[in-house]
Amino acid sequence: MKKTNNKGFSLVELIIVIAIMAILAGAIAPALIRYIDRSRKSNDINACKSIKTAFETALTNEDLYSELTTGVTTYTITEASTTVSPAIAKGNGGKDIFSNLSGQKAPKLKYKKQGANAYKVEISTSGEVKVSITDGSHDWAICPEVCEDYQK
Repeated sequence: MKKTNNKGFSLVELIIVIAIMAILAGAIAPALIRYIDRSRKSNDINACKSIKTAFETALTNEDLYSELTTGVTTYTITEASTTVSPAIAKGNGGKDIFSNLSGQKAPKLKYKKQGANAYKVEISTSGEVKVSITDGSHDWAICPEVCEDYQK
C-alpha cells in the first residue's frame, strides 16, 4: 500500500482562493458604498421631516405662531442643539422644540460628503415650514421637496 502525504492545501490553491476573494470584494465594495450613502441620505431626509413636524406642532400654539410669522424666520440646528431658541422654548410651554420628537435631541446629520453640517429651518409669514441641509454657503432643500442636487 502506497502512503500519501496530503497534509493541507498547496500554495497555488491558496493563492487562487485569495485572488477569487479579492475579485469578489472589488466587485461588491462600490455597491456597498452606494448603499451606505443612500441609507445616510434617507436618514437625513427622515430627520428633516421630523424637524418639520416638530416645528409645525409648535406653531399650533397661537402666541408662538404670531411671534414666528411676523417675518421670514430662519433657524440653524447643529448637532449640538438641544433647543432652537429661547423664543420657541418659551412659546412652547417651556419645553424645547425637540420634545415634539419623542424627547430626543436634535437629529445628527449622517451624510456629510457634500460638506453639510447643519439643518436650516425657515418659517414664512404664512406659517409654512421649509427644512433644508446647509454647509453655511449652500443649502439643499429637503422638506417639503427634496432637491435633485442632494439626491445625486
